[in-house]
Amino acid sequence: MVRQTEGSTLLGWHTRFARNPCSMVGLHFMPQAVCLPDSPGGLGFIRQGKLLLATGDPLAPARHWPDLVRALLSHARYSGSQVCFAPVTADFARVAAGPGMQAVRLGSTPYIHLQDWPAPGRAGADVRHARRRALREGLTLERVHPPFTPEWRREVEQLSRCWQDQHRAGLRLHWVCSLRPLEFAPIKRYFAARVQGRLVAIIAASPLPARDGWYLEDVIRTLEAPTYAGTALVSYALEVLKFEGAKVATLGSVPLALERGWDSFEERTSLERLFYRLRPTLSRLYGFDGLERFKRGFGPAHWEDEFMVVPKGTLSTARALLTLTRCLLRPWSE
Repeated sequence: MVRQTEGSTLLGWHTRFARNPCSMVGLHFMPQAVCLPDSPGGLGFIRQGKLLLATGDPLAPARHWPDLVRALLSHARYSGSQVCFAPVTADFARVAAGPGMQAVRLGSTPYIHLQDWPAPGRAGADVRHARRRALREGLTLERVHPPFTPEWRREVEQLSRCWQDQHRAGLRLHWVCSLRPLEFAPIKRYFAARVQGRLVAIIAASPLPARDGWYLEDVIRTLEAPTYAGTALVSYALEVLKFEGAKVATLGSVPLALERGWDSFEERTSLERLFYRLRPTLSRLYGFDGLERFKRGFGPAHWEDEFMVVPKGTLSTARALLTLTRCLLRPWSE
């Protein structure tokens, strides 16, 4: 059954079943969802032309994933549409990549095991050094609790605008670079860095209840912040989350990551090989290498691959990729 969804419904599903960091991004854009009579949760999606795009794994128990996939594919056939799942974990990609569908690796996501953090060796030493240096430069770190004052909201909105204006990516990726740090605030954790009272960096962390973990979704800083402000604030956030009992944390995916996950498919598709041949050119636009170095610096215990699942066949795949590219390069349709 397909029905219209409200933000509160999706948020409720997220607080119970989320395991994919990209699920929170999907909450902003998924106006419809596939639901089953005997299953809590559902699979949200958005229609872009003739493409039905589902972002993140279903917000439902894993045992219901196959039925949700079949229901969405059935709805697509009835409406003359195609389906794309992206980005999704390897576990869900194995479920979704059935007859007529193929899984293509997009990159990898690092996960930090908080009970063993900070990591021994150079990674842990580098993080401690960066934090000490930032504190010597006058950085102060704090956890911010709702309800938020109007002044705090104005500071965060101004910081977000500055980040977007200063962002060095050559492409304005509306999906990847969409900033809504104050949305769904009641379920998030907020961390802030200041210099002489001025807000220079924030982190908005979203829950991943199925992992007993957190996704440090928005790590936003100004270029005027001390050099190691971002590293120091992430380190502080990880310490707080560890103290509160969380098991894992992640800074999110690295598109076209060189590090392969421990759950990687053995077979590499021709489309994945094409993406990675284009990686040097695409890196000039988005900076994959710097992103991977930054996230690797916190000593993740393991990486997990992320995938998109698209229709098989050259024409069907090309049509789905073209629509997905349009979604990335322009605001989402209402």
